[in-house]
Amino acid sequence: MTSADSDTGRDVTDDADDATDDLVPDPVLDEAVEPAPAEPGGPRSNLPVIALSAAVALLVAAATVAVWFGISWMRASGDDGLAYSGTRDEVDRVARAAIVTMNTLDYRKLDQGLGNWADATTGTLHDEIVKLTAQNKQQLKDAKSVTSAEVRSSAVKELDDRAGKATVIAAIKATVSTGGKKAVDKYQRIEATLAKTDTGWKLEGLGEVAYVQPRPGK
Repeated sequence: MTSADSDTGRDVTDDADDATDDLVPDPVLDEAVEPAPAEPGGPRSNLPVIALSAAVALLVAAATVAVWFGISWMRASGDDGLAYSGTRDEVDRVARAAIVTMNTLDYRKLDQGLGNWADATTGTLHDEIVKLTAQNKQQLKDAKSVTSAEVRSSAVKELDDRAGKATVIAAIKATVSTGGKKAVDKYQRIEATLAKTDTGWKLEGLGEVAYVQPRPGK
């Protein structure tokens, strides 16, 4: 103990004890800062966990629905495309067959040929065929016409499946013989219009398309 210590009347040991006391945690302060533990067996709040789980579930559900709708839309689009492609092929097939039929006639089998014409057509064209008079038929017989045809190429120019209308362009080779003369080949471009009926696609109109021979070098 120094003289200063003696003057103040304070023991160094007491100072050391006071410093030690400052390092000891205050039970009151610790209790205020540290949350009290839950009572054993008591209820515990799971709200944050439940909310997070619900949010994840909603995200997963939304993603699943989006994927489902996306796949369904793609399938529907694919189905529509396949259906349209199938209709186009059917129109082309019917048009080719009808064009051949309408360019095939043998005066020796006139009724059979005209019957085929009637079966392949609809609308005004069909009406004109079934309304042929005996005089008209006799004229065809007197001309001794024998014709046949083959389609070299064809393409569907227009197709409206909902309206049931279509147009097909075809290049044909027609072989024509009249009056017992030698058959002659003719090359033509034909435009056929078709209409959808209760029994399928039928030829509604038929006409020749002007063909301009390209000049040399063009």
